Amino acid sequence: WFCPFAHRCTLALEHHRGRVEYEWVEALGWYQQEDKNNVTGTGKEWFYHWKADELKRVNPSALVPTLIPILQDSQPDESKVVYESLVTIDYVDHVANPPQESQRLVSSDPYWRAMGRIWADKVNR
Repeated sequence: WFCPFAHRCTLALEHHRGRVEYEWVEALGWYQQEDKNNVTGTGKEWFYHWKADELKRVNPSALVPTLIPILQDSQPDESKVVYESLVTIDYVDHVANPPQESQRLVSSDPYWRAMGRIWADKVNR
């Protein structure tokens, strides 16, 4: 299963590896089962989509990517969940707080940050 929106966030996390720790949790997928109710009209196996209960609980749209911060005691903080691919990139970049501007994914300069958002919006359409 591949989601380009989740992949955006994964790239940001990998870019900042060493500054931001994360654990990948598979929250979406497909499974195949017998078509007992003849939904397909063929009686053959059918693919069904599943979403993890945790994802459905913490994200109102139940979509990926979804970031759940981990507290000092290693427990998830479900009160501070971040989702939507471009928002997660900005969040990861801010949390990583790289020492050099060239290591940032999102410019700290307001003009270039705005230009990045304009182009990201164009790509999304």
